[in-house]
Amino acid sequence: MPAYRATQATVLTFATGASWPVTGYRATCPPGMLSLLQDAWEARPGRRKRNGPDSLPTRSLRDLITLIDPEITSVHWDPRHPAWLRARTEIDPDLLLIALSAWASAHVAPQVPDTDWYGRLEGAGQFEWIPEDLDLAQHGLHLNGTANPPAHVFDLLPSLVAEHLTTTDLQLLGHRRDLRLGPTQADGRRALHLGQPEPLIDDDGAAGASVDVLTLHLETVPGVPEVHLHLDLGMTRFATNALDYIPRRGNGDPTASVLLSAKEGFIHRRERPMLLQSSVIIRRRGQDSSWTWQPGVASILARLTHHEPPSLDELRAAPGNAAAQPFAAHIVHSTGMTYRHPNQDGAPPARATHDHPVGHGYQPRDHMEVLTQVARQLEDKGLVPLTPSPKARTRSKTRLPMHLPDSPTYELEVWASSDRTWQGLQTAAADKLGLTPATSTAACASFTGPINLTLHRHDPQDLTAGLPRSTESDPAARRAAYEASEVERTARITRAFPRLAHPIACIVEMEGAAYFSRTHQRDPKTLFKKVLPSLRRNVQGLRPIPPANPNPSKAALAKRFPGTDFATTDIERATSALRDALRQAGHLPKLPAPPGIEGPFELITVWLAPAGERMLVPMLIRQHTHEEPTAQLMTTTGSPTERPMPLTALPEALVAGRGRVPRTARAALAEFLTNALSLDSTANRLLLVRRARTSDKDIWPWLQDSRITFDQLVLPGIDLTAPNADPDRRKPGDQPGLRIIRLRERSDRSAVPRAFGVTQEMVSAGDDTDELIPAMRHGRFSGLVEVGERAFWGINPRPDQNQTPLTLTKFDPAQTANRTWTCSNPTSLEIVPAFLQDGDNPADWAMYVQAQRRLHAHTDIATTWPAIVHLAELMEEYIV
Repeated sequence: MPAYRATQATVLTFATGASWPVTGYRATCPPGMLSLLQDAWEARPGRRKRNGPDSLPTRSLRDLITLIDPEITSVHWDPRHPAWLRARTEIDPDLLLIALSAWASAHVAPQVPDTDWYGRLEGAGQFEWIPEDLDLAQHGLHLNGTANPPAHVFDLLPSLVAEHLTTTDLQLLGHRRDLRLGPTQADGRRALHLGQPEPLIDDDGAAGASVDVLTLHLETVPGVPEVHLHLDLGMTRFATNALDYIPRRGNGDPTASVLLSAKEGFIHRRERPMLLQSSVIIRRRGQDSSWTWQPGVASILARLTHHEPPSLDELRAAPGNAAAQPFAAHIVHSTGMTYRHPNQDGAPPARATHDHPVGHGYQPRDHMEVLTQVARQLEDKGLVPLTPSPKARTRSKTRLPMHLPDSPTYELEVWASSDRTWQGLQTAAADKLGLTPATSTAACASFTGPINLTLHRHDPQDLTAGLPRSTESDPAARRAAYEASEVERTARITRAFPRLAHPIACIVEMEGAAYFSRTHQRDPKTLFKKVLPSLRRNVQGLRPIPPANPNPSKAALAKRFPGTDFATTDIERATSALRDALRQAGHLPKLPAPPGIEGPFELITVWLAPAGERMLVPMLIRQHTHEEPTAQLMTTTGSPTERPMPLTALPEALVAGRGRVPRTARAALAEFLTNALSLDSTANRLLLVRRARTSDKDIWPWLQDSRITFDQLVLPGIDLTAPNADPDRRKPGDQPGLRIIRLRERSDRSAVPRAFGVTQEMVSAGDDTDELIPAMRHGRFSGLVEVGERAFWGINPRPDQNQTPLTLTKFDPAQTANRTWTCSNPTSLEIVPAFLQDGDNPADWAMYVQAQRRLHAHTDIATTWPAIVHLAELMEEYIV
């Protein structure tokens, strides 16, 4: 395997001297229309009161606006903004009136359903589109040297690049692609569909469809003067069989995204294929469920085209048929969805349900092929691939020493009705954790070795059964029924398992969410997460291990765990449950000090966890080289004093509702962050802080790309946007021992690109010659990449479980079976050492943080976050 000394990110940037002149259009919402809508909104009974004139529910308006015309490139949240809408051309005012009237009926004034909003709005003003002559290749710099592209570049460039590509002869591996412009996204991003959905049926009969998608968006990196245009290759998968289970995200009803497409027939000045994005809401009541479009969508679809709008009944029962209509609807697959096998000639199938047959992800060759071919088509626009980034030179090691507690003793409870699951856990403890069995009975099993472990078995009987699903149509009555059933179950759990003197971990055998959905019950996991920590039991779930097949096939025998009749996957699940339970019991590696640091050292993070739509739970986690890790919450009216607690006690505090503050309490959040800095201390300490949420302009704006000034600290809560702002900037000498590193994960709006190893090799020019010519090789890379003076990308290694051949491609239409493979894409983390002490090497500190992503006792897989931040994120499951 080649040794990669540099990486190539899937990023384009403008070459020096490039120019791309265009004419763009912007518009604001006419004041007369807004005044009409504002009056109707303020007259709505029972609405949530807010301050100021901008209280209209504009988020739902953004969703509806994106439905009407792909020519719209971005939608600002404030309709009063001079560039509320940006577009590549003037938009038909009739389309905008359709969206506004649907929004008024569904979201602003649903209490007056018979109002002719279209007529009222049409008479209240006219849209005025203002042309702007722009150069998309030009941008300035912020004072800290970070690229400063104008707002119109963010809003227009991705869409114009995507549209330009649709006019080219783009080929991937020599195969021409039928490119289609993706739906409008309010934030200016744009997707390009590299073809049409292609169906696939795997060897087990599982069916689904998929299409390759390229998402384009602009990003900046602190201290880097170039604008980065990301080319994110991804896949959208679709349902073709009826859905069996749709997971619920958050506290509301489950939803499913729907991609709408038609080649012609829309109300536009010119005919062209269109892709629109919407969603349906699934309401479950008892054993029944109903599907409805998001409010306002149905009326827009009815007026947008002469085609019959997609039938939700057909979409639900036969997604494959709905996708074949003139106005097609495709249900977008999301993680956790399962599907029903259709009957075969009237007979039930051998297996009732299946997952999606298409595997996600691509190998490096496919990512690099897209970058190469897209760059070739955009060369005349001045866009070129980002220069390969060198591997960072650092004294720090890629792996930190793993020092675990010496022969600790742990006792875990196991709530298991099944003997099979109980036996599987004992097998996992002995064969996977390397422990020596000491005693084993039907109620207790103990092990010795690097750790001394005792498992205490309890039969929960029906305590882990599903909760009844109410058939009440009235929301208040339904909520009361749910609360009553939870109170009854909580009382029974408390009687059977009284509160313990000290926190322990508890493995609970329980069915999965799909089972409870299929049996028309409510999943009790959330209740267990809420109740058991209050009884000093930190919860780890485990789905039951099924009985052994008495007549296994050769394939099934090959997948068995050696020397047992357990499937290897079941023992792996049991092992993961044990390791996670031990983590929750406090089995954590000791913190190693960074290179060059002598004596005590402290690692700190502040995690702002969401608690519903309006609340946050800030958590301060501290890990010390010579002490056990601790956690601390913010003080609140109900808990005016909060002291540091052992990390194992944090779940109990979270389920009690402690530490919850309004998202609007920006001053208090800033003070909490300031306290985490320990400004009066001189000890060596490092604060790891996530950019998302924390860098809000009223919390810690210094963390924003445009405002970070390296080694010149501006404290949280200080306004940097005020005219003539001249805040106090603290130097390393003012805060001895303090270091601050800002982190940004790839899942933060894909702000961190994928990057792959590249190297140049000399290869033969042909069979008939000895001539050697240079050729670029690429593959997976792991380690630290330097992308700026103080900016690094930490890239995790490929998981051992992923054994997909590097030569595999999903771009060859003759090899459709390749799409069933799952490929592991690199998980990049942006690491910005924002504040260091004199003499510190930024690369050393960045590598120390990168190495923390593999400093775990509970998993061998590198995590998205460094260990301490990963532990903080895991605590979110107890905010219920």
